[in-house]
Amino acid sequence: MTDIIAHRGYSAKYPENTMLAFKEASKFSIGGIELDVHQTLDNELVICHDETIDRTSNGSGWIKDMTLEELQQFSFHGRFAEFQDHPDCKIPTLDEFLDWAQDFEFLINIELKTDQIAYDGLEQSVIDLVGKYDLQERIILSSFNHNSVMRALEIDQSLSLGFLNDSGILDPGDYCVKYDVSQYHPSHHSLTPEAIENCRSQNISINVYTVNDPELMLQLQATNITRIFTDEVELAIQTYQANSI
Repeated sequence: MTDIIAHRGYSAKYPENTMLAFKEASKFSIGGIELDVHQTLDNELVICHDETIDRTSNGSGWIKDMTLEELQQFSFHGRFAEFQDHPDCKIPTLDEFLDWAQDFEFLINIELKTDQIAYDGLEQSVIDLVGKYDLQERIILSSFNHNSVMRALEIDQSLSLGFLNDSGILDPGDYCVKYDVSQYHPSHHSLTPEAIENCRSQNISINVYTVNDPELMLQLQATNITRIFTDEVELAIQTYQANSI
């Protein structure tokens, strides 16, 4: 059965990567939540997709150039103006999220946003926080920067790790096995039958992003894809439930 991972929370209907989106996603029978982590000027770990806050907030600037206190002055309501004053639309810290997530059982996929900026010590800081809440067994750490994934592996060999890719990798199952990575995270645009077969032959989980179309959801379910990342949490659940009748 293909699991549903709430991509940046329930981001189709609520501001992405906010506690509001995470809390709304948790009201459904999801397999997990995906989120993105950056590092602030004062070395705090915050949840946001972009390197800047221009698109997702009413502020502007680079996360790396601002302190947590400065970032918390803004509303991260993004395209949802109706949530501008909602208390759960401040930029979350990873610490805040993990503290809240302790009360649930879903998987947590933390994307290390090191593909544009190589934040010094980010991998260690994330892994330390995961350990603080004893959530190692529920975590996948992933990144488009495969060197970052390797740094995480050096720190803790027990964690599940994922290689993100948007253009396709030849024999991705072999590639993952070579580097002791158990998860392959391809764009649905780049995923091929050959890649699926190669991952299966090596017992590599396939977690596909970002799947918002019901027809595509069913196509991927038919191939026994491990997980899909979707913005459309409720739609995905309804689609899979209808198909199981």
